[in-house]
Amino acid sequence: MIDMIAEKDHLQRLTKIGIALSAEKDIDKFFKMVLGEAISFTNADAGSLYRISRDKKFLDFQLVCTLSKNILLGRVDIAKWPSVPLYNDLGKNNLNNFVSYIVHKQEIINIEDVYNQKIFDNSGTRKYDKANNYQSKSMLGVPLLSHEREVLGVIQLINALDDTGKIVSFTEKHTAMLTSLASQAAIALSNKELVTSLEDLLNQFIRTIAHAIDKKSKYTGDHISRVALLTEMIANSVNRDNHIFKFRVFNSDELQEISIAAWMHDFGKITTPEFIMDKSTKLESVYDRINLIETRFALIKTFLEKDIYRFPDRKDELSREIEILNRDLVFLKDLNKGRIKFSDSTLEILNRIADQSYHISGKEVYLITEDEYQHLKIREGTLSAEERHKMNEHVLVTEEMLSRITFPRKFRNIPRFASLHHEKLNGNGYPHQYTEKDMPLQARIIAIADIFESLTATDRPYKDGISLNTTLRIMAEKARLMEIDKDILDLILDTEIYRTYGKRYLQPHQIDQVNVEEIKKIYRD
Repeated sequence: MIDMIAEKDHLQRLTKIGIALSAEKDIDKFFKMVLGEAISFTNADAGSLYRISRDKKFLDFQLVCTLSKNILLGRVDIAKWPSVPLYNDLGKNNLNNFVSYIVHKQEIINIEDVYNQKIFDNSGTRKYDKANNYQSKSMLGVPLLSHEREVLGVIQLINALDDTGKIVSFTEKHTAMLTSLASQAAIALSNKELVTSLEDLLNQFIRTIAHAIDKKSKYTGDHISRVALLTEMIANSVNRDNHIFKFRVFNSDELQEISIAAWMHDFGKITTPEFIMDKSTKLESVYDRINLIETRFALIKTFLEKDIYRFPDRKDELSREIEILNRDLVFLKDLNKGRIKFSDSTLEILNRIADQSYHISGKEVYLITEDEYQHLKIREGTLSAEERHKMNEHVLVTEEMLSRITFPRKFRNIPRFASLHHEKLNGNGYPHQYTEKDMPLQARIIAIADIFESLTATDRPYKDGISLNTTLRIMAEKARLMEIDKDILDLILDTEIYRTYGKRYLQPHQIDQVNVEEIKKIYRD
């Protein structure tokens, strides 16, 4: 009767393990169920579950239990237990450990007395027993084999006990049961490794594409990787925060999701023309048209110098004209680089130059053409309105392209998070003019990371990388205007993420003193 009850309990536990095989997401919990049932059914004193390391050179402890040593299942720090090498110093198979022997032989091993057998070299077992004041005797080990007959791990049981506590041999019934459990564990491990390998492949693919996009431009070589790193830093700080975000914690899947979204936020730049991405001056197209203006000015000066010889009485007037041309050319060259702060007085000077013309060889020649004028009067950066619109289209392309990809369910928000980094909380962003209620925290984090990286970057052709203090003051102003999230900016300031990032990526002169309280007053008062 007792045996029937025990058998019934065992079947129920096996059924539970079978259900957990498809339902349990935490593989460690599943392995704990498997090893726990194996120890219970065989009445073993000790048991271990090992996994093959990623480099295929070691067996790593996954779980360990020794009841007589009060080492309970799931209550020991596995990291402190040394891995078992699969190969010796000469690169040959390690057959000195029971579990490594099982890996290389790929078969079930049932040993009545490990000290009196000739199956494998038991020096590893003797060494373990001596170091831990233990006496191993009966052993049962089963390899965890994938459908391709690849060993994924090993389940090992030590010292089966009878009802009196005496060490006995493992039975054929024990072997059959452990084989069944090992099969289920192998399936779970195969599924886990399949998912892991697919996620690794996805991450490698994403980083490769991001690297290729960054390399499209000779000026923004590591923009995407830096934005991704900063995004991860902020997201991890959210999890550690006990004040602003104490009720918001990202789980491991959400952290991975936001990281992937950050890596893919500029995915649409695949379609952005290189001449726009690399436009380092306002007049640059296939080449920098400032060279045409220089040639035009040189031609006009040549004619004016000839007129000085032809009309000596006009020498002073013509010399002043040449001096003005020289100054105007310097002005246009500086304006072309986008480094002059565009003001009303700047526009007045540009308008005067644009209206100036000379009659040369019967033709009226203007100092600059209408098209050159339109590009030179760009107030910020080097892109015209049309070019900036084309550049901004990468957000829509990112949204469209990523929406076509069937991501795993846990990563389903990647297209949304990645494509909102140019939106603003006040509704004045691009492309959808979303407001605060439409912007999830993950997208706000990526948006702030993108702005911070762009402001501090030292590889942009139209600006120098600005200091931390100036960057944070600009971002504080954006927070005041409700363009970016104030709470995230608080977190960046309070945890000094800005300084950690700066030490890694910025030039020494950019890492200046930051008065956190003064900066917060800009958007908090």
